[in-house]
Amino acid sequence: MKHIMFARWEIECDQETTRDLFSRVQSGAPETCGCIPCRNFAAAREQLYPVDVIQLLDSLGIPHDREAEVYHTHRIRPRRHGYGGWFHFVGRIVGGLDACKQIGTTKDAPVWGFDLEKVSAEFKMGFTQRIGLLKEPFQGHPIVQIEFQATVPWVLTEEEPES
Repeated sequence: MKHIMFARWEIECDQETTRDLFSRVQSGAPETCGCIPCRNFAAAREQLYPVDVIQLLDSLGIPHDREAEVYHTHRIRPRRHGYGGWFHFVGRIVGGLDACKQIGTTKDAPVWGFDLEKVSAEFKMGFTQRIGLLKEPFQGHPIVQIEFQATVPWVLTEEEPES
């Protein structure tokens, strides 16, 4: 296991196993979905991840084009949109508070939110042990999820969503 420090987290990861599992994942979530906002994310991908995040993903064994999930949140202003998403890797959080925390409750369930670290003016991320949409090759392994939120340029010629 490899130890990595990033922002407030100390992470332990199995880079080789993560790379091997990703070799069985053919594409990232935006390509799998194919809706217009996801196609925009995929088209803008090379512009949105800060260099230090790409380096971190590589050191964890994660291809930067294999997001487990990507979702469009809103139009910030013309040609700028909010997105969120996440990646998975084999490992564990050794130190630092989980980026996912309970921020309230409804009558039926807890309400969760994220406490992410700002990496750049348009990108925030954090590590959590709350896992969502885990792809089959990763089942049965100790998993950490990297949550991110990003401001993404609208690069497609298709009309951008109003909201």
